[in-house]
Amino acid sequence: MSTTAVRGVVPTDGAAASRYPWREAAAAAAVGAVTGAVVFFLVHRAIADDALISVSYARTLAESGTWGVAPGLTSNSQTSPLNVWLLAGGTLLIDRPIIVVGLLLCACLAAAGWLACDLARRVGVHPAAGVLAVALIGTSPVLASTVGLEAHLTIVALLAVATLAVQGRVAWTGVACGLAVLARPDLAVAAGVLALLVLVGSGSVAAAARRAGLVAVAAAATALPWHLFAWLQLGGAVPDATWVRTAEAEGPLRAAVGWWSFEPRTVTVSVLLVLGGTVGALVAARARCRAPWQRVVVALAAAGWAHMVALEAIGAPGAGWYYAPILGCSAVAVALTVCATLGARPGPVVYPAAGLVLAVGALLGFAGGPVPWPWAPMMANYGSATDYAAAGRDLATLTGGQAVVGPGELGALAFYSTVPVLDDLSEPARTDLVMHERTDGSRVRSTLLAWSTAHRHSPPPIRTRWALTYAGEREVSGAVVRGWPVSSTKRGPDTLLLVDTASR
Repeated sequence: MSTTAVRGVVPTDGAAASRYPWREAAAAAAVGAVTGAVVFFLVHRAIADDALISVSYARTLAESGTWGVAPGLTSNSQTSPLNVWLLAGGTLLIDRPIIVVGLLLCACLAAAGWLACDLARRVGVHPAAGVLAVALIGTSPVLASTVGLEAHLTIVALLAVATLAVQGRVAWTGVACGLAVLARPDLAVAAGVLALLVLVGSGSVAAAARRAGLVAVAAAATALPWHLFAWLQLGGAVPDATWVRTAEAEGPLRAAVGWWSFEPRTVTVSVLLVLGGTVGALVAARARCRAPWQRVVVALAAAGWAHMVALEAIGAPGAGWYYAPILGCSAVAVALTVCATLGARPGPVVYPAAGLVLAVGALLGFAGGPVPWPWAPMMANYGSATDYAAAGRDLATLTGGQAVVGPGELGALAFYSTVPVLDDLSEPARTDLVMHERTDGSRVRSTLLAWSTAHRHSPPPIRTRWALTYAGEREVSGAVVRGWPVSSTKRGPDTLLLVDTASR
């Protein structure tokens, strides 16, 4: 395994070096952990519905060993196995899944601070860049809206790829790329671009080819065992959500325009961050004698944009967590550019700047309503977690413990209910229908889906008389048993109805 630094990338002496580099990294990690605790306090009552799907997966895995939303109902819809494994491990130790979400957030932001600080030091930038980077990441209202999902974990994975790559640790860079894929399959694009530009893009063509091959082998050795297991045992080489959540939306870039009408402050802050990283990369790319930090800034921006373009190409939706890689890469690119521009030891300027970013982030993103938040900025759900919790706790009594067909939103109802909630992300038979609909006559998608599901044997649909629906969405078919008020900042008030479809 090579541990030789890539030529032209890793100066660790001079003004950027420190006699005790771990102290600076620990300081950045502490800032990340504290920021994570504050953010979790703000969002713990407003965790997004999709995040609670992941938390339900983790709890079910910890309690029953089932890979699915409900015990005994195996499914393959979870996009981030790594996130679920970490949450499940925490739940085994602490039987409080929501608290585990907060602890994992703190750990991810601490790791992001440490890695960003180490990355800065290794490319000749003052380690204060790590503090600034984690401040930008931690105070992003978009990322705060994704707590419980894999968003912060994907940023840590990309930082690990970059930090290992600048050290020339080829095989370990590949391992980090494999972990990035386990965090999200589509992260292969961002991690691959980052590794190629930082690690492979120097030296002779033959040496670059050898490094690229070793990265690919190590990444495959890390990620393929799970995907092979999923292909043979869970019925899909890639998660079912890959098919369910693509080819149905306009793409995250165009969706950002729609978000503007609902969350102008959140979108403005996020766009400015991405623009900052992009401009820094463009300036760095034009430099005649490109410094090591400039090369990394270019790679970070390219990785973030490559991921965004890939999601646009497959028609992914504009959900908050899809923006995590470009926001995280942009935050680190901005931090490196600012600190490198200010000079070798800009501590008196950068640390207050990091505090200012925290304050502005709190002002623009966090202080827009009651504290803790009843509703996160980048959420388009029909009801809040609190609304669905009230309904979920009543379902077992009202249905006699029988399964219920969900209304189209799964996470909070599944998490707070003791009966299975049937949905196209929880019941394979329903998932099959949606996956085939999403092929939309595309021969390529149909072929890939057929290969991915070659070993799939879904059980027959679960029959139930109970269904949940929204009063304002469609005509009710059956007897209404109970209703619960739900409200959304996007749709306004509505009523969630439990319907007995056998009484028509």
